Amino acid sequence: MTTPAPSVDTPPTNGAPVITPRGRELRLDAALPFDAEDHGRRLLRTARFGTLSTLDPESGYPYGAATNLATDHDGSPVFIMAGLALHARNLAADPRASLTLVEPGLTDVLAGVRMTIVGRVVQVTDPARLEAVRWRYLARHPKTKLYMTLPDIGLYRLEMADLRVAGGPRRNAGEPQVAHFLTDLTGAEALLTAEAEEVERLNGPWGEDLPGRLARLHGGGDAGRWRAAGIDPEGIDLTSPDGDLRIRFPRRVTDPQAMRSALAALVRPVMVTGGK
Repeated sequence: MTTPAPSVDTPPTNGAPVITPRGRELRLDAALPFDAEDHGRRLLRTARFGTLSTLDPESGYPYGAATNLATDHDGSPVFIMAGLALHARNLAADPRASLTLVEPGLTDVLAGVRMTIVGRVVQVTDPARLEAVRWRYLARHPKTKLYMTLPDIGLYRLEMADLRVAGGPRRNAGEPQVAHFLTDLTGAEALLTAEAEEVERLNGPWGEDLPGRLARLHGGGDAGRWRAAGIDPEGIDLTSPDGDLRIRFPRRVTDPQAMRSALAALVRPVMVTGGK
């Protein structure tokens, strides 16, 4: 059983911008079409790892290191960290951090979708929330279960204060709003509480390889064995040994029955095609 995430309040900034203006105007007339919100939300949900940067308390220099990622129900990035890590020391002195994500599988990262998020890192300590976040993290990274047994390992969440999304040359998002990248959890307690059980059903015999059929229909191809890794009011996260996929529901759902109806609508074209 998982527990819903609390309502999200972005860290206080006293009204000042967190990512300050670049000081130069973007030539929007020369920009290519780019849906920053769609690409950014998809990257946020599918990135398996990113570069986390924190501030050294002595030198003041940023320190970056790669880390595995998952997301909380609302889309906030979550990760594990050892108490002995430099990041842990840095964050104890200053919780501000930056996280950089890049579109997977690219040989030239400047040609694809990139996302930089800034905010404050908080450790998840509430027992009910810890259970929920731990379950979601392990659903994405099952091999890290061994790490969870170490005495100084903690689960952390980046509470987003600002972000930027780029999509390659002449594809920039200007100044997007964090609220547009977070999932509204209002009224979805029944769905989130039942998440683990529903995912288990989808990945078991009852599911009849529904995750695989969904993936093949919605751009995942035949990238190995697909399984469900998370559910929220806006969509379902699928994972395989070779990639991850985010599929949005046709409409927002707040309970298991509505979620099952949404999945049926998404997979119905597969069933029709298969019957030809």
